[in-house]
Amino acid sequence: MFKKILIDLHAEIELPRGWFRGSLERQAEELEYEARELTEFIRDHRSRDSYQISIVREYKTVCEFCGFDEERDGEGVPVCCGKAIEEYNMAKVEPVGGKG
Repeated sequence: MFKKILIDLHAEIELPRGWFRGSLERQAEELEYEARELTEFIRDHRSRDSYQISIVREYKTVCEFCGFDEERDGEGVPVCCGKAIEEYNMAKVEPVGGKG
């Protein structure tokens, strides 16, 4: 009744931050500098072994019937649409191993 769907995708580049000092604003300036350096690295292939690039997928769970985000009441019953409630109730009474 609910399914996980991909809602966003982006790449994250982890820049080395261990040596940054000072205020958060100063750290932001240092990261911006490192980002510019990484751009140059990509252009001229200098070694930057400490950089890591990750692809991040963001998901959410939605109702397969109405498309609304998954939401349940305090007892775990879906509250988005009648079809989801109906399927939930049917799954509760269905014997283990499927219909018999």
